[in-house]
This record gives sequence, C-alpha cells and structure tokens, in this order.
Amino acid sequence: MNLCLLLLLSQPDTTGIEPMQSMAYEADSLVFSITDEDLTLIGNASIEHKQMSITADTIRYFSIDETVRASGNMELADGGDNATGTALVYHLPTATARTFSTTSFYDRAQYNSETVTMLSRNEFNLTNVVFTSCEKDTFDYYFWAEMMKVYPDDKAVAKPVILYVQDTPVFWLPYAVFPIRRGRSSGFTIPTIGSSSRDGRYIRKIGYYFGFSDYIDLLISSDLMEKTRFQVTMTERHSLRYVMNGRSRIQWRRQFESKRDRWLVESAHTQELPDGTMVRLTGNFVSDRSYLQETQQDPQDRMEGQLRSWLSLSRNFGRGSAQASIEYTEYLDALPDTIDHEILSELCAPDIRYNLPSAPVFRTPSDPADQRIWHSLYWNLNSHYLAENTEWEDSSLYNTGIKISSRLSGSNRLGDILAVSPWLNTTGTMYHRDRQGHRLPGWLHNSVGLSLATDIYGMFSSNFAGYSILRHTISPSISTSWAPDRYLATDGNFYEAENADSIYYRFSDFSLPSSGTVVSFSLLNVLEGKRLSRGIIDKKTLAELSLTSSWSPRREDETFSPVSASLNLTPTQWISSRVNGAYNAYTGKVQDISFTTGVQLSGNDPTMRPDSGFAMMPLAWRLNLSHNWRPALYSEEDDLNKLRFTVNIDLTTRWALNYRAYYDITEDDFISHDYSIMRDLDSWEAIFTRHVSDIDSGFYFRINIKVFPDIKVEQHTSSF
Repeated sequence: MNLCLLLLLSQPDTTGIEPMQSMAYEADSLVFSITDEDLTLIGNASIEHKQMSITADTIRYFSIDETVRASGNMELADGGDNATGTALVYHLPTATARTFSTTSFYDRAQYNSETVTMLSRNEFNLTNVVFTSCEKDTFDYYFWAEMMKVYPDDKAVAKPVILYVQDTPVFWLPYAVFPIRRGRSSGFTIPTIGSSSRDGRYIRKIGYYFGFSDYIDLLISSDLMEKTRFQVTMTERHSLRYVMNGRSRIQWRRQFESKRDRWLVESAHTQELPDGTMVRLTGNFVSDRSYLQETQQDPQDRMEGQLRSWLSLSRNFGRGSAQASIEYTEYLDALPDTIDHEILSELCAPDIRYNLPSAPVFRTPSDPADQRIWHSLYWNLNSHYLAENTEWEDSSLYNTGIKISSRLSGSNRLGDILAVSPWLNTTGTMYHRDRQGHRLPGWLHNSVGLSLATDIYGMFSSNFAGYSILRHTISPSISTSWAPDRYLATDGNFYEAENADSIYYRFSDFSLPSSGTVVSFSLLNVLEGKRLSRGIIDKKTLAELSLTSSWSPRREDETFSPVSASLNLTPTQWISSRVNGAYNAYTGKVQDISFTTGVQLSGNDPTMRPDSGFAMMPLAWRLNLSHNWRPALYSEEDDLNKLRFTVNIDLTTRWALNYRAYYDITEDDFISHDYSIMRDLDSWEAIFTRHVSDIDSGFYFRINIKVFPDIKVEQHTSSF
C-alpha cells in the first residue's frame, strides 16, 4: 500500500532576492499595498515559484511574515504531484505549509485529509485521512485514520486504522505502518486470518519483507494454526542481469499433536564468472521422505518422487567444452521394507565431461571446384569420468570409470539424389575394478555403419481447407551397423563381447561392448499445404506418417522387430491428433496402440454481448480438451481412457467461470475436477474455487481489493 504526500513546496529563497521578485503571478484583478507590500490576487489567481505553482479563487501574499495564503478551489502542482483543497498556508522562511480539505491522486489511489501540515520536506502530519482506490463518487470501500505521519519515499504511520465497506466498518487496527516507497520496500506483510475444522483458528503469512536493494530481497513469514502446527518460512531472491540469479527457501514447522519438528531447504543459483565459467547450484533437502507429500499445497509438489541436488561448473576451452559436477539424488518413493532391492539414493561425485564437437578432418578449400570426397570427413571426441555410489536398503555399490569415444563420419550425395553417410566409431572404457576384483580393467571396441537416404517430392493443386497447393514428401532411409564379436582388453588379449557382462559393471552411460549386425528401415511421409492469406503465404504441415523397423540375425526367433507407426494429423489450428502403434508380423497382432486428440477453441459469442453499450466487445470463451485412449487389445492388458478439459467463460462483464476436470472414462469417475467463479466488484474482486480429487478436496474463497491485493479476506478448507 502506498501513500504520497501531496504538498511539495519550494525551499526558502536564500539568494538574497526578495520573494516578490522571484514569483510569477496573474489574476483577473490585483490589489497591491504600497505601504506594507502585501499582494492580493482575486479571480483565477495563480502563483509560480521555482517548480511549485498554486491556483485558487483568491491568493494573498503577506510580506511581513512572508506567508502565502490561498482559498477557494485551491490546486497545487509541484514536480508532477498534484493536490486540490479548500485552503493553503505556506511560510517561505521555514518552508512549512498547511493545506485544508486536501484531495490528491497517487499510484491509482485517492487520498483525502482534513489538514496536511508540512514540518519539512521529509515529514508531514495529516489528520482525519481517507484513502481508497475506488473511482466512484460514493466509495465502495475506504480506509480511515484519525492521525497519520508521512515520511515521503519511506513509510506512513497511522492510528487508529479502520476499513469501511459501503460505510460499514469491517476491521480495526490500533495502528499500522505502510511502506510508501516506489518499487521494492521493506515492511510488514498483511496476514490472513480465518478458521477451519482441521486447523482451528489460524493466522497465516504474517511476517516482514526486507527489500534490501533492486538485486536482493528476503521474506520471513509464519503460520500459526491453533490445532495443528506453527511454521516459519524464509524466502530469498537475488538477481543481477547477465551475471547471476537464484532463490532459496527454508521452511521449518512444529506439529503440535506429534511434537515433531520437520524442515525443508531449497536453493538454486546460476552465475557467470568473468572468465566465462558458468556456475549452477541446486539444492533440495527435506527432514523425511514424506514431507512433500504431507505438507505441500501444490499437487505437483506432493507427487514429486525424487529430490536432486547438484553443483556444476562449465566452460568452453577453444573448440571444446568442459563440465564438472556433483549430483545427489534421493528417491522419496523408495520406502524401506516394502520392495526388495529398491534404490534409496545415488551420488555422482565427481562427474567430469569434455567434448569436442564435429570438425572437418581436412581443411575445406575455398574454391568449391577443388573439393574432394575426403573434405566431407568429420570427427568428434567425447570423454567422461564418473564416480558413482548407489545406496540400497541393505547394501551399496561404488563404481568409477573413464570413457573416451570418437566418431569419424562423412556425408555425400550421389547424383544429387541419394545421401550416403558412412561412419566409424571407437570406444574405450576403463574401470577402477571389475566383478572379479581386478584393478584397472578396460576394453576397446569399434563399430562401423552406413546410412542411405533420399527424398521424393510430389505437388498437386487442391481446394482442401483453402490450401491451393499440397506437397507430399516421401523420405525413405536405410542404415546398417556392424560391430565385431570381440573386444580388446587392457591385458592385450581379445575376448568375446557376449561375456563382457560377467566381467564389467554397467552403470550410468557406461555400457558394455556389443556385437552383431543391425539393419534399420524408416519411411517418413509428410503432407504440407500452402495458401495465400491476406497477402501472406501460409505454409503448414497437415499430416506426418512415420514407419520404422529393424532386422538383426542375432534375434533367433524374430529377426525383424515389430513395425512401429506414428501418425500426426493437424488439419486445422484448433485440432490435432496422434496415433501410435506397432504391428508384429510373426504373431499377426497389433500392440502398443494409443490415440491422443487435442482440441483448442476460443472466440467471442455475439449472443453473450452485454447490453451496456454498443462499444463493448462480445464476451470471450475458451475450451481446451485432450483425450488419451490406449485400448486393451488383449486380456492381459489394462484399458486406459482418460479425458482432460478446461473451460473458461466470461459470463458477463463482471462474472467469469473456469472449469477444469480430469476424467477416467474406463472407471466412469472423476480423478480430479475443480471450478472457479470470479466476480468483479469494481474496486474489489471475489473468487470461489471448489476442488475435488482422490488426494485432496476442499474449497477456497477470497475477496480482495484490486489495487491492494494483500488487503483480503479468505477462507481455505482442505487437507493442506
């Protein structure tokens, strides 16, 4: 809440010039006393002195005490601030002033006071003050204070303070302190007071906000629930453009019934150092595994199954990039004594990577005529060192390893039709120990591959959905890879790749050498449309069909994998559909099929046009719908058929309705749904929300002032 003193007058004249000589004035008539040098301005009178100007029906200047007095429709302007009133007294030598029945506007609010006394340019006293953001002649609401002391650009102290709604007192405070700085400013937050059957009477979000600067702030707030808990939360934010940004949250709660102390710590920080090093820090810690599920109001937070914390440093070195990190992951869903061999936590410390992106092996000649096939050869390098510790309920495993891989690849087109891309990949890995306990074991393995691809285009005229031209693109491709069935170990001998799993550990992205031949097939069909709309050519993808499969002689029973298909349809901007599935030619069965449809509609309904003026726009409505269906093709599968939809309707210029639902069609039951009704009350706004779900059900009601949203009355009933 902001309050501005509206009387800002110039300082006393210290230049040696008489006040009369430093003022510009005019009026319908002027009376000047030669004896005492008094001046009286009558009718449309005005005086200007430095940055200050006064207009009134009558203005008098008294030279003996150097006082300016204005009366009748007085208006004061100083440095962009304006005030109106019935009278004004200003004493030039002491730079003090007093206005009577003063009205002013500042920051979307109106302030009325019986008297305003300027003790100095940094201190003012007001009496019988009324302030509101309501623009009506008869206020919907207003605050009244008997006395108020104002320190411009700092704070205002008032006592007592009463909130009136339609001239009816609603609440009373013995005194209140309001920050009136523009932008961030320190001050007390306005709490929420209420009661519920679960918590009893409560006071929420009572605290203090520290606006240290434009780059950092801190909010300390607390909740006191009569029956359940006491909670303190500290939230810090910091940001410096192009340098750093981040936030931290510490939450501690005392539960009365169990006498249990619980806590949460969250922190995130990103900073770029002068040498180009990027620092990223994220920390998430809780006192117990069920803290989020039992305490957080946001459903997404309650369903969070793991907490990740990490520190990373990254920097570019020439053409390459390096990254070093430490990461800790705690799995909250892993409960002891429930499922055997569940992972409780993972620690990666350190995790170091260095990568060189693809670059030409040979320098590319400046003249394209001099280019040869070897100029299309590229190579890259990726290296990774990792130390990982995995914790289970009754055991743990510590692994370290270093891996270096490099790929040599090329790309050429034969006859500008067929794209040919061969490649050769080499991977070497070394561990600190193997499964037999041998130290520093490792292996070196190679693989080669080749891919062929082309595009076939077809264009034809059409009248579909306004598209004058349709283009059909068919992109077939085939790729093959081969890896020998032996690898070279660090002892200098060759061993069979199929036995590597019994010797080396597999963790993170440290895989084992594989062998064999794999041939992959893919066929992509794309249908695009082009039309001319308002002088602009509009191109849009209308449909995509992708088919993929692979063949490998190592698969003894089914050498061909099922044919996977994916169809995307976007015929218009408001509807889209996707179908995924696979067909097994050996069993003759369709498997893993699913349908997803999305609809997005919005508009203005002329039948809902308000009657209060021809200039009003028709009221808006919006509809979002998504349907996901995975049919149960066989008895051992479960049918999945769920629908999500959201509806937003502006019923009138003052009423709005939002409805959101998640519905299980198979079970014929709502998973969750909620609706909100919003009412515009001129200076106020009200919202009522009802939510129902398997996890939590309840309602929320709030009525608050638009300009001062912290001034509100709310009621919240739920499990959180």
